[in-house]
Amino acid sequence: MTFRFIHSSDWHLAKPFRRFEPALAGELAAARLGIIGRLAKIARERGARHILVAGDVFDSELIATVEIRRALAQLAEESDLSWLLLPGNHDPLRLSGVWDQVSRIGVPANVTVLSRAAPQAFGNDAMLLPAPVTSKDPGRDITEWMDAAATPAGAARIGLAHGSVRGFGSDDDAALRMAPDRAKRAGLAYLALGDWHGAARISADTWYSGTPEPDQFPDNEPGFALAVTVEGSQLVSVEKVPTAEFTWLRLERAVHSLAELGVIERDVRTAAGTLAKTLVRLSLGGHLSLADRAALDVWREDWTARLRRLEIDDKRLTVTSGSLDFESLGLAGPLLEAAKHLAAMSSDPANAESDAAATALLRLAGFAAEGRREAP
Repeated sequence: MTFRFIHSSDWHLAKPFRRFEPALAGELAAARLGIIGRLAKIARERGARHILVAGDVFDSELIATVEIRRALAQLAEESDLSWLLLPGNHDPLRLSGVWDQVSRIGVPANVTVLSRAAPQAFGNDAMLLPAPVTSKDPGRDITEWMDAAATPAGAARIGLAHGSVRGFGSDDDAALRMAPDRAKRAGLAYLALGDWHGAARISADTWYSGTPEPDQFPDNEPGFALAVTVEGSQLVSVEKVPTAEFTWLRLERAVHSLAELGVIERDVRTAAGTLAKTLVRLSLGGHLSLADRAALDVWREDWTARLRRLEIDDKRLTVTSGSLDFESLGLAGPLLEAAKHLAAMSSDPANAESDAAATALLRLAGFAAEGRREAP
């Protein structure tokens, strides 16, 4: 019999996003809560009735009651689907933790908190083997019990765990280590993992789903859920399905002319779903003329308005200046003389005021570039 389910993890609900301004932090937190509805839609489209969440449902053990109630209410709204939630290292299953609050509030009928390391019936002819996290440093492989776990003959054995397989990186606590061949040892059709925030294939039958909604500028592949199909006791397929509302891009570029900013614009447009839902961290190296460096500031303002957030690190970007730069900016008279003086100061490494002069020169050039842009 064909059995389909959705594998997700690392929702980190109620993450505060303190480094951002309140408006953006609120939007990002709302996008994380919206994960529930997006996963429900994916499940229905693929004929899946169960969503497995491999740990870190909540961002921490100390979550405001209203945030927990919001999450439970959203899950209850998707009443035709079964949600199986595994405690992770951010929200471990221990006394007075977030799962105690969940229990006191009341778990919806379509939600199961996986609080025991014991086989559990799961769909038709499938058994779920969960490994809930009860400590940030258990001092053992919490999936080891799966090897000897008894399940009915012919049933598909599905493992669910949170942590880092040996030899593979972890976003959080490296103390949660698991054998990379646990699926083979335990006869699992599939091992659903959480903790690593990017979708990743460890082996044909062992996958990290990654977080469905990115929360930082990544170097992995966040923003997916995995649609898994099992036939009998054998894995058939694993499909990566996009889930993210926001796009986070980290770009590193060397530029030597203003025209090369067009290439950056093209790359952003290609990667972004919607510019207004895209956050970009851009690291710039290379060198620009004074005129182009001034124009870069104008470009920055323009694209800050287009994107939801733009961060530019230009510490490695050097600036050259000369008479042609001054002329192209339309500087004349006292302003031209001031620019020449600042250029001389900024290019003299022995001058203690060289950095301040460089900053002043760029501001002067920026004012001139903006003035020329706004001129009729």
